[in-house]
Amino acid sequence: MTEFQIISQFNSFLISNALYLMVFTFLLFMAFGGVYRMYQDGATIVGKILATLFSITVVYFNCLTLGFLYSQQEGVAYSLAQLDEISESSQAIVDFFGGGSLDAFSLIPADPMAIIFIIVVLISLILPIWTAPEPKE
Repeated sequence: MTEFQIISQFNSFLISNALYLMVFTFLLFMAFGGVYRMYQDGATIVGKILATLFSITVVYFNCLTLGFLYSQQEGVAYSLAQLDEISESSQAIVDFFGGGSLDAFSLIPADPMAIIFIIVVLISLILPIWTAPEPKE
Protein backbone atom coordinates (compact mmCIF):
# COMPACT_ATOMS: atom_id res chain seq x y z
CA MET A 1 0.00 0.00 0.00
CA THR A 2 1.07 3.53 -0.60
CA GLU A 3 1.01 6.34 1.90
CA PHE A 4 -1.94 7.92 0.11
CA GLN A 5 -3.96 4.68 0.26
CA ILE A 6 -3.29 4.23 3.97
CA ILE A 7 -4.32 7.80 4.80
CA SER A 8 -7.34 7.59 2.48
CA GLN A 9 -8.60 4.40 4.13
CA PHE A 10 -8.03 5.93 7.54
CA ASN A 11 -10.09 8.97 6.57
CA SER A 12 -12.91 6.69 5.38
CA PHE A 13 -12.76 4.86 8.69
CA LEU A 14 -12.93 8.15 10.61
CA ILE A 15 -16.13 9.08 8.77
CA SER A 16 -17.83 5.78 9.62
CA ASN A 17 -16.54 5.93 13.20
CA ALA A 18 -17.97 9.43 13.57
CA LEU A 19 -21.37 8.15 12.41
CA TYR A 20 -21.27 5.38 15.02
CA LEU A 21 -20.29 7.85 17.72
CA MET A 22 -23.18 10.13 16.71
CA VAL A 23 -25.67 7.26 16.98
CA PHE A 24 -24.37 6.12 20.35
CA THR A 25 -24.23 9.68 21.63
CA PHE A 26 -27.92 9.95 20.72
CA LEU A 27 -28.60 6.66 22.52
CA LEU A 28 -26.69 8.00 25.52
CA PHE A 29 -28.90 11.10 25.43
CA MET A 30 -31.96 8.82 25.35
CA ALA A 31 -30.61 6.80 28.29
CA PHE A 32 -30.12 9.96 30.35
CA GLY A 33 -33.65 11.06 29.45
CA GLY A 34 -35.04 7.73 30.61
CA VAL A 35 -33.05 7.86 33.83
CA TYR A 36 -34.29 11.38 34.54
CA ARG A 37 -37.89 10.32 33.96
CA MET A 38 -37.46 7.26 36.20
CA TYR A 39 -35.97 9.39 38.94
CA GLN A 40 -38.81 11.94 38.71
CA ASP A 41 -41.75 9.55 38.32
CA GLY A 42 -40.44 6.45 40.07
CA ALA A 43 -39.79 3.01 38.65
CA THR A 44 -40.55 -0.63 39.30
CA ILE A 45 -37.78 -3.17 39.81
CA VAL A 46 -38.29 -4.50 36.28
CA GLY A 47 -37.94 -0.98 34.89
CA LYS A 48 -34.79 -0.43 36.92
CA ILE A 49 -33.25 -3.67 35.65
CA LEU A 50 -34.13 -2.91 32.03
CA ALA A 51 -32.85 0.67 32.30
CA THR A 52 -29.60 -0.58 33.84
CA LEU A 53 -29.13 -3.13 31.05
CA PHE A 54 -29.85 -0.49 28.41
CA SER A 55 -27.42 1.97 30.01
CA ILE A 56 -24.66 -0.61 30.26
CA THR A 57 -25.23 -1.65 26.64
CA VAL A 58 -25.01 1.94 25.41
CA VAL A 59 -21.78 2.53 27.35
CA TYR A 60 -20.39 -0.80 26.08
CA PHE A 61 -20.99 0.16 22.46
CA ASN A 62 -19.40 3.56 23.06
CA CYS A 63 -16.34 1.76 24.45
CA LEU A 64 -16.36 -0.56 21.44
CA THR A 65 -16.42 2.38 19.04
CA LEU A 66 -13.59 4.10 20.92
CA GLY A 67 -11.66 0.82 20.91
CA PHE A 68 -11.99 0.61 17.13
CA LEU A 69 -10.74 4.19 16.88
CA TYR A 70 -7.64 3.57 19.01
CA SER A 71 -6.93 0.30 17.20
CA GLN A 72 -7.21 1.95 13.80
CA GLN A 73 -4.97 4.85 14.83
CA GLU A 74 -2.28 2.41 15.92
CA GLY A 75 -2.75 0.39 12.73
CA VAL A 76 -2.31 3.44 10.53
CA ALA A 77 0.80 4.50 12.41
CA TYR A 78 2.21 0.98 12.11
CA SER A 79 1.41 0.76 8.40
CA LEU A 80 3.00 4.14 7.73
CA ALA A 81 6.09 3.16 9.74
CA GLN A 82 6.56 0.13 7.47
CA LEU A 83 6.92 2.30 4.35
CA ASP A 84 10.36 3.25 3.09
CA GLU A 85 9.63 6.93 2.56
CA ILE A 86 6.84 8.99 4.10
CA SER A 87 5.99 12.66 4.27
CA GLU A 88 6.57 14.81 7.33
CA SER A 89 2.88 14.82 8.20
CA SER A 90 2.77 11.02 8.09
CA GLN A 91 5.91 10.90 10.21
CA ALA A 92 4.08 13.08 12.76
CA ILE A 93 1.28 10.48 12.85
CA VAL A 94 3.82 7.71 13.43
CA ASP A 95 5.53 9.71 16.16
CA PHE A 96 2.27 10.62 17.90
CA PHE A 97 0.59 7.20 17.82
CA GLY A 98 3.75 5.11 18.00
CA GLY A 99 4.19 3.00 14.91
CA GLY A 100 6.41 0.37 16.51
CA SER A 101 3.84 -2.32 17.24
CA LEU A 102 0.20 -3.27 17.09
CA ASP A 103 -1.38 -3.68 20.51
CA ALA A 104 -4.29 -6.03 21.07
CA PHE A 105 -7.79 -4.60 20.78
CA SER A 106 -9.21 -3.42 24.10
CA LEU A 107 -12.57 -2.13 25.28
CA ILE A 108 -10.75 -0.11 27.93
CA PRO A 109 -9.81 3.21 26.31
CA ALA A 110 -6.12 4.04 26.03
CA ASP A 111 -6.76 7.63 27.09
CA PRO A 112 -7.06 8.07 30.88
CA MET A 113 -9.54 10.93 30.45
CA ALA A 114 -11.77 8.64 28.37
CA ILE A 115 -11.70 6.11 31.20
CA ILE A 116 -12.74 8.79 33.68
CA PHE A 117 -15.51 9.91 31.30
CA ILE A 118 -16.86 6.35 30.92
CA ILE A 119 -16.85 5.83 34.70
CA VAL A 120 -18.64 9.14 35.31
CA VAL A 121 -21.25 8.30 32.66
CA LEU A 122 -21.87 4.87 34.19
CA ILE A 123 -22.25 6.32 37.68
CA SER A 124 -24.48 9.12 36.34
CA LEU A 125 -26.73 6.58 34.66
CA ILE A 126 -26.89 3.77 37.19
CA LEU A 127 -26.97 5.63 40.51
CA PRO A 128 -30.19 7.58 39.77
CA ILE A 129 -31.86 4.42 38.48
CA TRP A 130 -31.35 2.55 41.74
CA THR A 131 -32.09 5.54 43.98
CA ALA A 132 -35.33 6.33 42.15
CA PRO A 133 -38.46 6.05 44.29
CA GLU A 134 -41.24 3.56 43.75
CA PRO A 135 -43.81 4.60 41.12
CA LYS A 136 -46.28 7.25 42.18
CA GLU A 137 -49.85 6.05 42.19
